[in-house]
Amino acid sequence: MPNKPNFPIAISDISADWLESRLSDGFPGAKVQDCSVTQIGQGEGFMAALARVMLTGESSESSLPQSVIVKLSSPMEATRQLAARMNYYGREIGFYRDCAGDCGVKVPRCYSAESVEEDNRFAMVLEDLAPASPVDQVEGCSFEESAKVMRAFADLHAHWWNSPKLKSLGWPSPITHVQPASESLALLEASIIDAEKTGRFDAYPNMKRLLPLLPPLCKMEPPPPFPYTLVHGDLRSDNIFFPADSTDPVIIDWQTCGMGQPMTDIARWLTQSIAIETRRSHEQALLTIYHDRLVERGVTQYTKKQMISDYELNLVVTLLMFSMSMDEIDQSSDRAAVLFDAMYSRLEAALEDWNVEKILKVLPLLIPIFKITTWFKMTFSKET
Repeated sequence: MPNKPNFPIAISDISADWLESRLSDGFPGAKVQDCSVTQIGQGEGFMAALARVMLTGESSESSLPQSVIVKLSSPMEATRQLAARMNYYGREIGFYRDCAGDCGVKVPRCYSAESVEEDNRFAMVLEDLAPASPVDQVEGCSFEESAKVMRAFADLHAHWWNSPKLKSLGWPSPITHVQPASESLALLEASIIDAEKTGRFDAYPNMKRLLPLLPPLCKMEPPPPFPYTLVHGDLRSDNIFFPADSTDPVIIDWQTCGMGQPMTDIARWLTQSIAIETRRSHEQALLTIYHDRLVERGVTQYTKKQMISDYELNLVVTLLMFSMSMDEIDQSSDRAAVLFDAMYSRLEAALEDWNVEKILKVLPLLIPIFKITTWFKMTFSKET
């Protein structure tokens, strides 16, 4: 039998005694006399359970925070199994252990992180960023907010650009390479059949039309990401906080982070977190802001033309991700349906604007060439 976790597995299990023991390293002499727990994040985060905990107590050497965020594994068994398969919980704990202290962007402070891998359970105690809050992803971010995100993620990506340190860590393996192509193909084909039965994409005709063009992409192993960097993997506005006292956003939820192609993040943001007309009006300007910042941070040998090409390819990756079954993700909240409609609609428009159908028809023929060119670049590139 799996070891029983010595931390809460449900929000109702959070106690003052447990919090006191986990805050003692960051706040020596901390005494937590009482706590008030409120569940948050329903319909915003889908892989974990979140709570804001108000603290009553004191610390002998430093002020105890008024509140903290506690993040626990999902109550859904299917979601925990997905998290285990993709190492989502291990990725976030690894990020805060190995990268957060010097990652290139602002992140919440992590006071405690622990897990029992064989039971797919984890618990984290994190800094509460309130009163800062994310922009509602359904509403979408403005150009000005998106420009801040472009600069911040150029800073993150430049900091880890082709980094040997990142490659030496065990947990950041590329999400696209976690399972064999044959398994991805089987999942995709099953998802397409299920979507046809349920009518999941009936309201999104462009996505529905492109689904049959996706299986050939999974019939061969993808090339390794190059250039590679540390990517967030779920860059959307629900995961970005804009503090009033700072020009820099704070990025949360690092469960899908790892080695990846940098435009993975940028394509997610531009097709998921801003309204369709905002993207159409400012897409090229935002891409330029991102590229200019990369250059400013010392990235060379990555032209704007290459960036645009990678952006187009990552529109396909985003479509592939949303084409997979979502049954393992908790979508029970009222907000989830509205949020997914916003994400699907925005991706639908981007796929049409960029004529992704043309890309999809030739991409299976180009993957072997990509593998050869990627090997060549990795072998002879002077980037570090």
